[in-house]
Amino acid sequence: MTMRIIGFPSLYVQGPGALRELPRCLDAVAGRGTPAAIVDPFVAPLFRDLSDVEGMKVIEFAGECTMGEISRLVATLRDDSIGVILGAGGGKALDTAKMVAHELGLPIIIAPTVASSDAPTSRIAAIYDDHHRIISVPRLRRNPDAVIVDTDIIRKAPARFFAAGIGDAITKKYEVAESVRAGNLNFFDGAPVGLALLLAEECGAVLYRDAEAALTAVREGREDPAIERVVEATVLYSGLAFEGGGLSVAHGMLRGLTARPETLTVLHGELVAYGVLVQEVLAGSPPDEIKRLRDFLTRLGLPVSLTQIGLGRVGREAIDRIAAMTFEANYIASQTAARGITPSSLAQAIVDTEAL
Repeated sequence: MTMRIIGFPSLYVQGPGALRELPRCLDAVAGRGTPAAIVDPFVAPLFRDLSDVEGMKVIEFAGECTMGEISRLVATLRDDSIGVILGAGGGKALDTAKMVAHELGLPIIIAPTVASSDAPTSRIAAIYDDHHRIISVPRLRRNPDAVIVDTDIIRKAPARFFAAGIGDAITKKYEVAESVRAGNLNFFDGAPVGLALLLAEECGAVLYRDAEAALTAVREGREDPAIERVVEATVLYSGLAFEGGGLSVAHGMLRGLTARPETLTVLHGELVAYGVLVQEVLAGSPPDEIKRLRDFLTRLGLPVSLTQIGLGRVGREAIDRIAAMTFEANYIASQTAARGITPSSLAQAIVDTEAL
């Protein structure tokens, strides 16, 4: 019998002003040595103002999570005086910081400044090439030592990022269920535990109930308890659910979608939001459920068609290529035998989604 496995960050802190807890978190997880922060350039001034850590080395992230950027930062920080890595910014900055900490064998603290994906809690990273195509998704030794989610910062970021995080998270309600049905192993090479399914279901329930109110509050620049509930779902529930439960077609389609230059400016959560709609069409979900999902995404301004992710002019040959590249993700290839999914049937599901 396959072992059931799930993993967690050692510490999760969320709330208004949470970044001011950084010194306490450093005391809890860091060894001796100077902290070094890898920070998205556009939040570097804010981060310096709020982090309040004496002597911290702050290095700006170049913008793409590539092996070249990871190597550059590793070389810069390969110093015996560095004791912990802190990643601050969006998903790519966080994944880069995780990789640097992994290469240097150091603890890692994650401080997202946007709630645009569930990267903060996971022990995996999406590595891109210089043309914005995903080339690998390595698994690191452990989940982050601490995750600090400052919702004052999150709610003041552009609303598009907040919506994209909802798009990424709503996929877990559907992807984890599909992965479990297919008998896939999770991202710890173990069988999913029941908690992963519960988290995925609760993530979906929170989003269907609170996402619109939270996004409206973000757009209007005001506080709202719904924001806290949605951030908890998009960052924590979603991250634990996918890693402990598995992914499916929605995320697998990133392989083909990110290979198209037209999607360069489309956010991760926007791409997988479109992908989960295709997934549910492919799965033959009841029309009412497909309509519920499609209407939900539309109300949030998330894409439900190829045109909305910049691919409105692609023909069947390009669609076939997107479908074929989806199967480069090992959790999709394993579903061919389990559920009869093929590149051809996926391509047809994309066409059928457009017909909606």
